Amino acid sequence: MKIAIMATGGLGGYYGALLAKDGHDVTFIARGVHLKAIRENGLTVKSIHGDVTVKPAHATDDPSQVGAVDWILFGVKTYDTTAAARLMKPMIGAQTTVVNFQNGVDSHEEIANVIGKEHVIVAPTQIVSNITAPGLIEQKSPFRSSVIGEVYGQGLTPRVQEFTAMLKRTGVDVSAVADGRTPLWHKMIFIASIAGLASISRTEPYILFQLAEARETLRTAMEEVKAVGQAQGVVLDADIVDRHYQGTLNLRPGSKPSMLLDLEQGKRLEIDTLSGTVVRLGATKGVATPVHRTIYVALKPEDDRRKASKS
Repeated sequence: MKIAIMATGGLGGYYGALLAKDGHDVTFIARGVHLKAIRENGLTVKSIHGDVTVKPAHATDDPSQVGAVDWILFGVKTYDTTAAARLMKPMIGAQTTVVNFQNGVDSHEEIANVIGKEHVIVAPTQIVSNITAPGLIEQKSPFRSSVIGEVYGQGLTPRVQEFTAMLKRTGVDVSAVADGRTPLWHKMIFIASIAGLASISRTEPYILFQLAEARETLRTAMEEVKAVGQAQGVVLDADIVDRHYQGTLNLRPGSKPSMLLDLEQGKRLEIDTLSGTVVRLGATKGVATPVHRTIYVALKPEDDRRKASKS
């Protein structure tokens, strides 16, 4: 299969390397010193599940040089979604499927607005994987799991099953579902709550949730997201909050959500995608979201400052 990684961050680079190792024709979309390192030395992945080096690695910063591909793994930060979707249009053929790995519950709509919803499926994923140096990705979590699904009512389609099988061959934990909206919201309950609270406190979850009041706030935040998802008509597991709450309390020292890492590194924040979306969608259905509104108010001005400094 011909696959493009849009773009070669922690998640895309990791899955792209696994798929290349499995024999697929993978092109890594990257830029700057990261691209230079991949071209010169290949892409190296260090993982507790086994190290991988893709060398030589096909890499470019110009998607128009790649041509049409079978699959695009889409994992850019959500504030770059529309711009990246436009850039990847030359790689879209009649049978191309874009697999959206982004955070949030509606970023696939932005992609669909550019390339057509018939090309898009979703893959909400739990993993800790980051670029730690140019050309180097480190994957540190024992978990690396994805759920693959359609989001426009087609059910359990052959392409969902095919991509699930492709990932399963690489050794990751992956499953296929008939309705991708459910796992999107399941992940949102976890990531919006833990990332928001860790970021406004500037504290990694292991330390933060030693505090009883923080644990109580975490559960409330998760319940808010669940209520908003249900109000949107999405079917959610009855025990999903309990599972994510316990999972958060079992996180190991040093594990940080990506938004906290971005905050510490002076990067833009996905606050509009996470707590901002919870607040916005909650308001449309009359669902109160006081914890996420507080998170949004605390972090939105900082993201605006960072956006302005980069323009």
